[in-house]
Amino acid sequence: MLALAAKDPGVRFSHCGGMWTEGKHPKNTGSYFGYIDEGQYLNGVIAGYMSKSKKLGFVAAKPIPQVLRNINAFTMGARSVDPKITTTVIFTGEWSMPVKEAEATNSLADQGIDVFTMHVDSPKVIVETAAKRGKFVCGYHVSQAKLAPNAYLTGAEWNWSTAYNTIVDAALAGKPHPNFLRGGLKEGYVKMSPYGAMVTEPAKKKADEIKAKMIAGTFDIFTGPLKDNNGATVIAAGKVMKQTDIELEKMNYLVEGVVGSV
Repeated sequence: MLALAAKDPGVRFSHCGGMWTEGKHPKNTGSYFGYIDEGQYLNGVIAGYMSKSKKLGFVAAKPIPQVLRNINAFTMGARSVDPKITTTVIFTGEWSMPVKEAEATNSLADQGIDVFTMHVDSPKVIVETAAKRGKFVCGYHVSQAKLAPNAYLTGAEWNWSTAYNTIVDAALAGKPHPNFLRGGLKEGYVKMSPYGAMVTEPAKKKADEIKAKMIAGTFDIFTGPLKDNNGATVIAAGKVMKQTDIELEKMNYLVEGVVGSV
């Protein structure tokens, strides 16, 4: 994209994810993304209430910062309900590999995991496989409720129209290209799937309370003291990392409670 942008300065380019640096990257390029880890944290809260085994599963593609951020947020949300909860993660190594995703889901189910979520291109196989195994699932990207109405608890969804409209409106108005766009629930970049009928009232109440605080800007996911799953302190006591903190986009660890490695 950067190479093409340099050749076509009159064309505006926007990339989903990644960084943009003043003076380093062309002004006709930009990065946009959403704080969907807010949705994954809420997924975790619901999963924490609904899990009987206290063992959760996360099927992920690659251990890059945005994926690790989702795994960690999901785990922290669940452990806010019960600190004994663990999340076992399996990385398939590919963004779209249905066979590996099915194998990972079945393997985790065999280990006693009873609530799943994911970060892959298409959650379809994981959702349907988990449902066939009689497990619950929290979705990702868009709602997969129709695929598994008796298993789908809720989900973290993108609302890309917010970013797209911002970019297009700037072009139409002749304003500078938005080079770095970010937003969460408050800004309308992400949203949650409706709760499934099986979700309990206490689970809904707790998740709704936290969601309201996120929208109000009074809830921070990544605060110290926080340790990784090797026991090392990654966020010191008293330190609060806001969603806009660029350090979060460089995340390279899994938090305490995650079973797996990068």
